[in-house]
Amino acid sequence: MKKKYRALSIMIITGLTACAIFSITNMNSKKPAIKDQNNTEEPGIVTLKLFTALADRKNGQGKIEQQIIDAYMKEHRNVKIEVEALQDEPYKSKVKIYATSNALPDIIQSWGQTSFIKPLIDAGLLAKLNESDYTSYHFVSGSLDGFKQHGELYGLPRNTDFFVMYYNQKILADTGIAVPGTTQEWFKASKMLREKGINPITTNAVEGWSLPIWFEYIAQRHTGDFSKMDEVLAGRATFTGNEQFLAAAEELQRFQKEKTLADGFLTADYGAARNLFGQGKAAFFLMGSWESSLATDENFSEEFRSNVAAAPYPASDRGKLTDVAAWFGGGYSISAHSKNKEEAVQFLKYFYDPENWAKLIWQSGAGIPAQKFDQYLTGAENKLQKGLVDIFSSISTSSGTPLQDQGSNEFKNKVMEAHQSLMDGRCTPAEFLKKLDEAAKLNQ
Repeated sequence: MKKKYRALSIMIITGLTACAIFSITNMNSKKPAIKDQNNTEEPGIVTLKLFTALADRKNGQGKIEQQIIDAYMKEHRNVKIEVEALQDEPYKSKVKIYATSNALPDIIQSWGQTSFIKPLIDAGLLAKLNESDYTSYHFVSGSLDGFKQHGELYGLPRNTDFFVMYYNQKILADTGIAVPGTTQEWFKASKMLREKGINPITTNAVEGWSLPIWFEYIAQRHTGDFSKMDEVLAGRATFTGNEQFLAAAEELQRFQKEKTLADGFLTADYGAARNLFGQGKAAFFLMGSWESSLATDENFSEEFRSNVAAAPYPASDRGKLTDVAAWFGGGYSISAHSKNKEEAVQFLKYFYDPENWAKLIWQSGAGIPAQKFDQYLTGAENKLQKGLVDIFSSISTSSGTPLQDQGSNEFKNKVMEAHQSLMDGRCTPAEFLKKLDEAAKLNQ
């Protein structure tokens, strides 16, 4: 994984330098479908149904996705693309409903992670894609791996994702706080912010998935090695009885006990956490690189947009700033039962044409694509984009697929529930590790 990221990093650094020089379950149920998803076409019109987790259609990646969809329909007058968009967790719940009813939309957002894609592949619900069709699309080495099973390709990734610490420069400057470089500095900064009546850190705890990524970071900062967690999942070790994992669990719970997290964080979903930060009511936002659009989101003030920045997760004596939780993010798959499969394939080819997604997502400041994009660097990238590229380009080791996504849905749910129990005080750090071990047994 390290080499895969490093190759892209070198490419990006070279491109930026050039710019500076030149300008600066068993889902295959035989139950009848709720409704025929593909049989509502007007005469002469091919209708594609696209289901996505990019709920905001006016900002960030959702805006770019819709822009490409609109352009495709304009160029292909016989094609109508109907979009259904929900936030991540509601999206995943509804996908299960569609799947168990044999009614997947023609194109769905998918994640190249075991917990999401494997049940759909095993149930025969996703169409195989011809990998050779995409050799000229310059996908980053390794980015397709999570979408494959037994050598067959079942989806394509959109983004290169990594978890960072977003911060509000103005809040820190006004309170005399430096950007935390270590975890202890972060606790100290959070205490100072609390004393001034400012929420320190926000994230979407109610949905559960961000907490395991956070724990991976803390565990790595105690062990010095992301692969220690992989050893547990492979059955070669346990969380229980490991003093470093115990110290990591205690540290994660410490964030809750010392009130470093925003008021009401346990009930904050993604939108609430993002808005709290974007409205200047929290100093830090722990989230992924896909939130690079914070700097361009006009729902937030110009003051915020000009002051949002990103830093790597704080270091420790064992874990460096260059040890980053990074993976390849969500993308798209095609329903195996789509009546318009060929048209769906043609749309994906259009979508992933480098002049479309890779170029537009980067130049709009909405994210980092899973495709080569150095040719689209302009030298006019905003401060947040440059900060994210600096973090990405410095990666020395990476986590790979997040903990909760390395197994079945049951495994994922147990992992997320364990983290939420730790953070709301329903279990001790030691009990938390036992819960993770119980979940890990599901994969062994």
